[in-house]
Amino acid sequence: MESAMRHVTRYRIYPSQKVEGRLFTGFARCAFVRTWCLENKVYQDSCLPKLKAEYPELKEVHSKVLQNVVQQIVHNLCALRKLKEKGRKVGKLQKKGVHSMIYEQSGFKLTGNRLWLSKIGELRIELSRPVPGRIKQIVVKHTPAHKWFVAIISETPDTPELTTGTRAVGIDLNLENFSTDTDGMVFPHPHNVRKAAKRLRRAQRKLSWAVDGSRNRRKQRVRVARIHEQVENRRNDFLHKWSRYYVDRYDYIALEHLNIKPMVESLDAKLRGRSKSILDAAWYKAREFIRYKAANAGTYMHLIDPAYTTQDCFICGHREKKDLAQRTHCCPVCGYTVPRDMNAAQNILKRASVGWGTPESTLVEIRTATPPSPAVQVPVNETRISRL
Repeated sequence: MESAMRHVTRYRIYPSQKVEGRLFTGFARCAFVRTWCLENKVYQDSCLPKLKAEYPELKEVHSKVLQNVVQQIVHNLCALRKLKEKGRKVGKLQKKGVHSMIYEQSGFKLTGNRLWLSKIGELRIELSRPVPGRIKQIVVKHTPAHKWFVAIISETPDTPELTTGTRAVGIDLNLENFSTDTDGMVFPHPHNVRKAAKRLRRAQRKLSWAVDGSRNRRKQRVRVARIHEQVENRRNDFLHKWSRYYVDRYDYIALEHLNIKPMVESLDAKLRGRSKSILDAAWYKAREFIRYKAANAGTYMHLIDPAYTTQDCFICGHREKKDLAQRTHCCPVCGYTVPRDMNAAQNILKRASVGWGTPESTLVEIRTATPPSPAVQVPVNETRISRL
């Protein structure tokens, strides 16, 4: 069977007031089906014909949309079961509203800048870029900032050819800067949450003063949601540029497999106020951005254990504990002196080289090394960083 590559592209849509009302009605119908299935513990879409006979208003929603609502419940239950098997404490699926609808295989048609949805109608779509391949699924979503988007999932039969180059890079993720690589390239931390903290604090204060159920509270809630959305958009924009920079320039990329949860919940991080910066950095999302871009480009990506990458000397392997305030690595055995993050990036690349099937560097044996390139600060709006 010929393998296919899946693509997900998101576009902004602008429904009319009439179509918007139908969308909200569809969300309410989907929420009703979800609640009914949870209350009656029915998790098969074969219940839908009888449910439609009892509640005729459900016929106003496309059949595939309701089927996906039931299937999503099954997927969520399977995910909770896997977490429970791993020893995690899990709760039950809660009754909640639905803010998206999934059209699969049928019930939609894209013609020019117009998108037609079954039982909904026609709406305008902003096609900022062409849809690659054949459309398999469409997800319509309404955000808390009162904006409408559609995610189009498509497939192409071609698969990328694996790279044959030898350009390799190791990347160390840190809080002093966002990342430092073995070539001396340093990306500063964008600190998106810190930059928006003042505006967000004021907006949330006004929201707390507003009367529950009032029109002013609804309007202020949208303002708060738009600030959160702006922070997320800025973070995604930076991470897309950052990941694209490395995928376009290197054939082998080595990254740390960081476990974020214990880092955030540690007492030391809470006392020093680093938890917010760790979450703002979104290291897991950065890793996933590089992962899927590398898969599309045929580039190799290797995740390694981050243990002792900062403490071990890249040249002689001597291990010495360092405080976070110590930003320079100076080995007492071989005298190798280099910025702390550069030493970590070099260790990451050296460990990953073994996983790629290449021998370890002989620099460890002779205890000499080529001096690394000087660290270069790269602003996020640097023209060399290609945009998404």
